[in-house]
Amino acid sequence: MSRRENTERQILQALEAQILETGMGGVGINAIAKRAGVSKELIYRYFDGMPGLMLAWMQEQDFWTRNPGLLAAGESSQRTPGELVLSMLRAQIDALAGNETLREVRRWELIERNEVSAPLAERRERAARGFIDRIDGLAPEADMPAMVSVMLAGVLYLMLRAKTESHFLGVPLRTPEGWERINGALEHLVAHGFPDTLNTESLAHLEARRGKPPAADPET
Repeated sequence: MSRRENTERQILQALEAQILETGMGGVGINAIAKRAGVSKELIYRYFDGMPGLMLAWMQEQDFWTRNPGLLAAGESSQRTPGELVLSMLRAQIDALAGNETLREVRRWELIERNEVSAPLAERRERAARGFIDRIDGLAPEADMPAMVSVMLAGVLYLMLRAKTESHFLGVPLRTPEGWERINGALEHLVAHGFPDTLNTESLAHLEARRGKPPAADPET
């Protein structure tokens, strides 16, 4: 790694440590510069301030910003839309479960919109829309954006809720067994709530039948 790359990594690590110690309320250029042992001017030069710094960190950490081309690979299109949705939901659970700092940032995004949180949310929305737009309309009788939104929001809420509550409606939120139950519920919702064609036919086949070429990767 170059000297600049090492310094950038040092700053990103300082950001993560600051979030873990103080939550987002204690995060700022001065605090991060002090922790990283660099000048705040250097952070502005390398990352163009807090919005750029947070975007750089989230690009490495968040599921959606790390997977902008989730459906780009040819092999993905050979799976059913139902399988792809379940894969996305499980990957989202894994990304949050294994990253306390990311969970803290996502909590903060839910309660505050500013020059830092807004670009994070907008970037995630673009990536997620790139995913959902591929399956939307394949089964006209189902409002897929709304259905997937409910499941994805439920996963996010339960994962973040685990910080303050050990159970939700009797389901453990801090044990593998509890999340196995939640995964089982997601499987049931997809199997019985999605139209049959979305669970029996591949995405590629459904798109070909609709006569629509695969969507281009969303801009990141």
